[in-house]
Amino acid sequence: DGEMPVAAVHRMRSLLPGLTRGEGVLESAFDHYERVRGEIPVRARSDRNPLNRKEYLLRVARGLPGSDAGRPRRRVTREATD
Repeated sequence: DGEMPVAAVHRMRSLLPGLTRGEGVLESAFDHYERVRGEIPVRARSDRNPLNRKEYLLRVARGLPGSDAGRPRRRVTREATD
């Protein structure tokens, strides 16, 4: 019995078979919330910012996350060389 942060459960599940030669069993259940100590962790967004409503809705409506949809495009052609 013991406690561990939720962030560590996935890692422990992946390590357990190697540590116990496949014999170990990990059971986990949520117990409680706890205030974050120290600086709050921050991660970079992996998608568009929903607070920028116009840009976000454009991406969602077209189904092109992260692309340059909605920007004017210029046709580029290659000229044949002899």
